[in-house]
Amino acid sequence: MNASVTVTALASALILSTVNASGTEIPDTAKLLNEVVVTGTNSVVPQRLLPYTVSVVGNRQLEATGQTQVLSAISGMVPSLFVSQRSIFGFGVSNGGAGHIKLRGVGGDRASAVLMMVDGQPQFAGIYSHHIADFYDKEYVDRVEVLRGPGSVLYGSNAMAGTINVITKNAVTDGVRTTLQSQYGSYNTWLSSLTNTVRHGRFSSLVSLSYNRTDGNVDNFDFKQADGYAKIGYDFSDHWRGYLDYTLMNFRGNDPIYPRLSDPESTDIYHQNITRGEAAATVTNSYGALSGSARVYYNYGNHFVDDPRHFHSKDDRLGIILYENFRPWKNASATVGFDFDSYSGEIPVSGGNHHTEGSMSTISRKNIVEYSPYLTLSQTFLDNLLNVNGGLRMANSNKFDTQWVPQFGFSLNPGFDWTVKGNLAVGYRNPSFRELYLYRMANPDLQPEKMTNYEISVGKAFSRYFSTEITGYYSNGRNMIQTVDQKNQNTGRFINKGIELAAHSHPADNLWLSATYSYLHTSLTNLVGAPRNQYYLGVQWKPWDFLHIDADLKGVGGLYVADNIKNQNYALLNLKLTWDVCRYLSLFTRLENITDARYTINRGYPMPGFTALGGFKLHF
Repeated sequence: MNASVTVTALASALILSTVNASGTEIPDTAKLLNEVVVTGTNSVVPQRLLPYTVSVVGNRQLEATGQTQVLSAISGMVPSLFVSQRSIFGFGVSNGGAGHIKLRGVGGDRASAVLMMVDGQPQFAGIYSHHIADFYDKEYVDRVEVLRGPGSVLYGSNAMAGTINVITKNAVTDGVRTTLQSQYGSYNTWLSSLTNTVRHGRFSSLVSLSYNRTDGNVDNFDFKQADGYAKIGYDFSDHWRGYLDYTLMNFRGNDPIYPRLSDPESTDIYHQNITRGEAAATVTNSYGALSGSARVYYNYGNHFVDDPRHFHSKDDRLGIILYENFRPWKNASATVGFDFDSYSGEIPVSGGNHHTEGSMSTISRKNIVEYSPYLTLSQTFLDNLLNVNGGLRMANSNKFDTQWVPQFGFSLNPGFDWTVKGNLAVGYRNPSFRELYLYRMANPDLQPEKMTNYEISVGKAFSRYFSTEITGYYSNGRNMIQTVDQKNQNTGRFINKGIELAAHSHPADNLWLSATYSYLHTSLTNLVGAPRNQYYLGVQWKPWDFLHIDADLKGVGGLYVADNIKNQNYALLNLKLTWDVCRYLSLFTRLENITDARYTINRGYPMPGFTALGGFKLHF
């Protein structure tokens, strides 16, 4: 189906859907316009007072997609965010990492410049410095906050292009609540989860278990994944709270495509067996003007890839996050913080060869230590008419030179529901173990990449029924790591610039509409995983108390995949219908890629055509 026809059809459906509307449950636009976020400040701040551009995807929006993976759900929903995957669900770890995440054309490949976080805690595998996309299940997620632009002042390395902060659920009222969900459909795909929350006085807990499997849309593809997440909290007083959390994930997959990329006649199948775990202990305090957090965390990974010989990597990370928010004087707020990270990893076996000193395919255990104090300061003037924000991080390491990372911005609120924001921020990314030590291209003398980003944003709420925001940015990257003469070198530069649009409408109590568009112009030729144009149209409608209709259209234009593949242009129309049988039981079906569009995101990996799944959700 032609993309323009599809857009017109969906727009018509949105208009018609206002007829006979009744009911409630959709949030008020005016409330959302002043929604509070924590990403970008480490404190609860209304979006209109932030100099940053932050997109918030709530639990209702995540639920409407029917997706089990957080990154699959938000891709396209957030302007300039593009996440690649390679099957009906799941991302896998071969072919350059577990799903490429790019913001404004920056990130992805074998090391990420977009930092994944869970409740403000950085997440990535130590060997390659990339996230594990399959690690984030939406069932225990309350919302996702995406900071578009450098977040290195607060979050350090790998936040060069932006951050994705997954905020987990927290039971606030006494009682026990359990949700069981299961769905089955195309390609012998089965997705299931069990989530339980408990609140009893000062005690709270969250436990989420999931199991997903699929044959995939390619012969001999196979994905199996089991996840577990647990969080136990206790309120010591009205001001102090502590909690422990633990995550464990095992991913098993077969990949018959990757061997054929280098040898079209190959019949090999790469077998992947990935286990990752993470544990953390956190104490928070809140005294109104004074609030903060202390966290100790540890994560580890054990990755086996039979290709079909052997690949085995191990990595672990020990970190400490400390910060305190306070008010040094009237109408001012400040954050002082300190981060400590110790990364370690080894590749004892690769290509059937055990580690030997000087090997190009294996590495002995390496360790990098980073320690960074930082300070941010915000001052408001004239009853929040103007808010000025600045920050500075001193990034130290036992491996790299000291980096001074500044940020400055402002937020202007002249009245009549107008908001004007401007921000200048520097981001950086430390080289990964792979770039420093692994394979022939390794260069242990590499220095961090840097990027300076300038942006301005204008937002307007025309009424409680409609709001919009437009953002323009200019990003200048330097010292980028490239392979020159078979060796990694700090020689690369780029200039990315673009425009982002977002609009939200609430024309009726039971109807919520949203739309985003982003345009990217880059100085780089053939930039993988960075579409020139990207748009999203979404509708959430409840025509009757028992029926939910959720639809979205995701479109991409000018996506470069490889030299031998024409730039990809495609539109994906998705629909989810939910019937509330009673207060305890819901039945649903979701249809994805209804027009059966044929497209490719990763070289050699065709994406699924029309897909249908159905299932139930039980609440008790």
